[in-house]
Amino acid sequence: MPVRGSLRALALVLVSATALVAPAAPAHAVAPVERNVVLRWNEALLSAVRSGTLGPPMVARALAVVHTCAYDAWAAYDAVAVGHPAGRLASAARGRAHGGEQGRGHQLRRPSGGRRPLPAQRAGFDALMTELGYDPAAPTGQPARTGLAACQAVLDHRHGDGSNQLGGYADTTGYAPVNAPMVVADPLTSVADPSRWQPLTYRNRAGVLVTPPFLAPHWGGVASFTGRARDLADAVPAPAAYGTHAYAPRSPRSCRSRPA
Repeated sequence: MPVRGSLRALALVLVSATALVAPAAPAHAVAPVERNVVLRWNEALLSAVRSGTLGPPMVARALAVVHTCAYDAWAAYDAVAVGHPAGRLASAARGRAHGGEQGRGHQLRRPSGGRRPLPAQRAGFDALMTELGYDPAAPTGQPARTGLAACQAVLDHRHGDGSNQLGGYADTTGYAPVNAPMVVADPLTSVADPSRWQPLTYRNRAGVLVTPPFLAPHWGGVASFTGRARDLADAVPAPAAYGTHAYAPRSPRSCRSRPA
């Protein structure tokens, strides 16, 4: 498959999956460097994140989804690379097309708005697709079908990963904080359990009094992309619990600053 074909598949899968990366402009003039298609899509994705409302855990997941889709679209054209299990549909679709079917029976549609990580930012992705010389409304040709196959397979797989994307990432655990909110302007609020999280009540930039909830308490149950995240997290020692010797603060004497 020509390089142009694989790059087209990559571009199509990135605009279909939707999610981010944009370096800050350098402080001094530098010689222009031609950016490859992946870097350009990364810049568009990060720009979309900055104008969106996703929290950090959701953004990290969206990035991983998009780059998994891109890798799987590329892997379909590489003789050695092995794609993500969900994305191997792309390789199968490409193989059938090269066998003479030309993608018949694989009318792969773009994911609908509610199924994309960043649906509100679609216009920006379509603009970049057009700038690169492609029609976002007409994903024709085998590279397009391969990219869309990879994208759809990964998205369908991740919709059951425990993140509750289709439910707006709403908590699925029923978590409720043990401690009552602490008013930042009057921080002497009593704490029921100092070793547990406590909500904060404060005025935001608009002057509105807000008490943000715990962000994504169900995220510990989200399936990782590598399959090792849970083991790595469990290997980190839990913080000391209130009332234990390990939690007890140091004595005032031990907290005194040493003389300079």
